[in-house]
Amino acid sequence: MPRSGIFLSILLWAGLAGAQQPVAPDTAMQQVVQQVRQVLVSPREQAFAQVLVSAEVLRDPRDTSFYDIVVRFDPERYRDPHLGRYPLTFEDQCVLWGKRLALYSRIASWKAGRFYLHDLYTGRQVWVDLATARLLSPPYGKPPAAKTFAAWLPYIHNTPRSTEPRALGTWLRLMREESRDLVIYQWRAAAGDTALPADSLRGR
Repeated sequence: MPRSGIFLSILLWAGLAGAQQPVAPDTAMQQVVQQVRQVLVSPREQAFAQVLVSAEVLRDPRDTSFYDIVVRFDPERYRDPHLGRYPLTFEDQCVLWGKRLALYSRIASWKAGRFYLHDLYTGRQVWVDLATARLLSPPYGKPPAAKTFAAWLPYIHNTPRSTEPRALGTWLRLMREESRDLVIYQWRAAAGDTALPADSLRGR
């Protein structure tokens, strides 16, 4: 299906659903979620495949033209007889996946708002704004001329893993120690509504 078709399908469902509902679990959205998972984990990255638990795309109730990417991982699922513990820190994981998602958002037909990362082992949750992340992750080298997912996926996977110290400091300041539940709760409380969001991530 063309990207424009995917986007129209998402918007059609979004107009019928409540503001806190996940994007429609139809074929189009399954394809979008699958793309997100492919961006996060290349076929050569067994470690990432082990620790990635779930990836979701959820509409941002504060501005329904944007969608949040919610990723949960568990470093305790990592198994390697030679290395032992999972080699990446939470911050390293957030920066690397944030870079990839920022590049992916440049060609996606839908607007990515925030990237939420949840470590299920420690319970730690942060979010970063992908518009700012795009500024911190400009295209490197010569990006593919065709802005298609197939053309950009290998390019995204080859994102430099190292981060210049100044940019890394900015990344760390960009990370907000808040869950998506808390962000939505605070937004609704400011509007006088203290009910928990319908797509609460508690206990998941």
